[in-house]
Amino acid sequence: MMTYGETFRYFRKSKDLTLKQVADHVNSMSLIGQFETDQCHISIERFVHLLEQIGVSYDEFQLKRQGTTRSAVQQQIHDYRQLTSIETVIAADGQHISEQILLARLDQLAAENQNQHNLQLAHMVQLETYYFTHSDDDTTDYPLAIQYYLTQVDDSGLYELALFKHCIRAFPVDVSWQLLRNVSKKAALVKNLPGYASEVCNVYFSAITGFIVRHNLAKAWQTWRLAKSFCETEDDAESALCLPAMAGWITLHEGHEDKARALFNETLHYFQLLHFQKAYNHWHEIIEGQITAYHQQIPQYFVFVTPYE
Repeated sequence: MMTYGETFRYFRKSKDLTLKQVADHVNSMSLIGQFETDQCHISIERFVHLLEQIGVSYDEFQLKRQGTTRSAVQQQIHDYRQLTSIETVIAADGQHISEQILLARLDQLAAENQNQHNLQLAHMVQLETYYFTHSDDDTTDYPLAIQYYLTQVDDSGLYELALFKHCIRAFPVDVSWQLLRNVSKKAALVKNLPGYASEVCNVYFSAITGFIVRHNLAKAWQTWRLAKSFCETEDDAESALCLPAMAGWITLHEGHEDKARALFNETLHYFQLLHFQKAYNHWHEIIEGQITAYHQQIPQYFVFVTPYE
């Protein structure tokens, strides 16, 4: 992993900019030179100004510096959850990672968090430990601390939205519903961020599968209507393409397989028309998996994520 100074020097050189061209009244040539060679640290304000001077975004900078825009802790969480992601399962021809491997990795993360506490890692360890010790029909001793955290946050950011998606299956239905009703209001803080609308829809879609797992199809339909209304209000066409498939997901568990397949095919048809081949392949695998799981009477909870999570 490159240092901040090394990374900045890389971008400056790649754009053929001299120290003199980048320096101004905020950052002198001498200061920039020392920063690039790791002889000094600079304030966040000075650093942000430097990125503006060379026309590089923070995400672009981090992608070059550490190979990802995620922090070290976020990368650890991502790597753990990737072990059970739909992509991993599909790539392994439907084979899931063993529980033994997952528990060993979770124990390792818990130990790391004991040495150096991190809020995100603490939440993940608490939640995953709960899932290992409780069935989907058992909400006793559910993670009250996480519920309290999500309730007390005034303005939900991307982290809170992502955390809630992973918690929906752990909370009792009434708790999940109360939190869900506030999602679009509390997420106003990140409304101007790229991908905001899709991320909120991912929360709704995750909640739909969570309510199905809880055998509460009425709440699943109410959530679907929230998602539909949100897509229309925010003009989120891409997420709207998935609405028929999500309706099919609920309809399937109502026992109407033919009607569900028609709804599934509606979403797949949209992807074909728009030449969204990757989305088509992805959803085709998910749908076939859902139908198989339905016949085996195994409702499956999905967490819909962005590529950056």
